[in-house]
Amino acid sequence: MKISYEARIGILAAITLVILVIGYKFLKGNNLFDNHKTYYSIYDNVAQLDPSSPVFTRGIKIGTVLKVQLAEDNPNKVKVTLDIKGNIKIPQSAKAVLVSTGLLGGKAIDLRFDHHCSEDCIPNKGIINSEVESILSSMLPKAEVDDYIGAIGNKIKSSLDSSVNKGQLNNISNDLSGTLHNLHMLSLKLNELIAANTRQINTTVTSLATLSQSLSNNAKSIDQSLKNFESISTQIKNADAGKLIESSKATITELQKTSQEATKTLKNIDELVGQIQNGKGSLSKLMNDPTLYKNLELSSQSLEKLLNDLKENPSRYVHFSVFPNKK
Repeated sequence: MKISYEARIGILAAITLVILVIGYKFLKGNNLFDNHKTYYSIYDNVAQLDPSSPVFTRGIKIGTVLKVQLAEDNPNKVKVTLDIKGNIKIPQSAKAVLVSTGLLGGKAIDLRFDHHCSEDCIPNKGIINSEVESILSSMLPKAEVDDYIGAIGNKIKSSLDSSVNKGQLNNISNDLSGTLHNLHMLSLKLNELIAANTRQINTTVTSLATLSQSLSNNAKSIDQSLKNFESISTQIKNADAGKLIESSKATITELQKTSQEATKTLKNIDELVGQIQNGKGSLSKLMNDPTLYKNLELSSQSLEKLLNDLKENPSRYVHFSVFPNKK
């Protein structure tokens, strides 16, 4: 019988699919030809346990974690599905312990039981009791931890015994009592100091609060001042140094000229004052000659009398008639 081309392609595709499934399971550590059983375990928290995490017993990998999900009947619990390969009979006293495989947080399930059972075993799709172990307990066996704790306790005990034998413990106790007494006295002094300066402290705190409020109220003004200062600084920085120097030189020259002219003016005034003091010139005679001064005073008095008489007797000086005389 001759197989058609389409049938051969279908058979090849089916074989390829089977090989892919077997290879995928093999890469995940599952052998399709091994005997597998499924078990469940319930935890409060699995601490980031991932599917495909290994399941060990006494250091031997016997399966993997198939699924991690919330329990259907209680969302506060986590249901972990375990795939155990081989014909392993698990007793009812077994525990699925969640352990850490390293300091970086890797997780695994350690299946612990004392003996294999011949009857009353946990059936397929049964529930195994759960337990969570700390990272320290996972990294160090309990016996080693007990040994370390015992060694540390013995070391402390021997040190204390040695101190007691040498009389050092009493000295340490006395020193500690003295230190505590000093701390107590320091606390009392500190309380007295605070009580004596309460008013000053309150005043200081109030002043600081006022200063803070003032700064807050004038924040915009301060910010504007800083911006203005920055603008001035930028203008000075960007200014042409040569032009500034030339402008400064011109200003200094003008100031020198003004100073020279002021000096000349003061010198002329000084000479004029000297001439007046030495009796030179009309102004000097007016100020220093008493005769001239008296004559001016008499003339002023005469003029005043004349004006008064003119005001009192105008007819003496002015003749006026409504009807002029006919000639």
